[in-house]
Amino acid sequence: MKCIILISTFSTLEEAKEISHDAINEKFAACANIVPVNSIYSWKNSIESSNEFLVIFKTTSSNISKLRDFISDRHGYDIPEIIDFELDNVNDSYLNWMIQSTL
Repeated sequence: MKCIILISTFSTLEEAKEISHDAINEKFAACANIVPVNSIYSWKNSIESSNEFLVIFKTTSSNISKLRDFISDRHGYDIPEIIDFELDNVNDSYLNWMIQSTL
């Protein structure tokens, strides 16, 4: 089983916390870190800037599809950022904790 990081941004801290809490409660993720960020992006032919909350979810390869769907279904954005990547190097005890936390 592999460790997967999924990142997504949210417009409010409340939404970021609620989705993070519920994803962990449902065992789709073992952990979520919420970080305030300033995002600069192209939207409808103009450059926008907004304060957002980046959530870094930690999950396993067996749960990534469920986590993606869960976030997509509940996200407030028209086009949510849902990006994930597999990690090659994770210490064994952390990976074991993640697996146990998402069973």
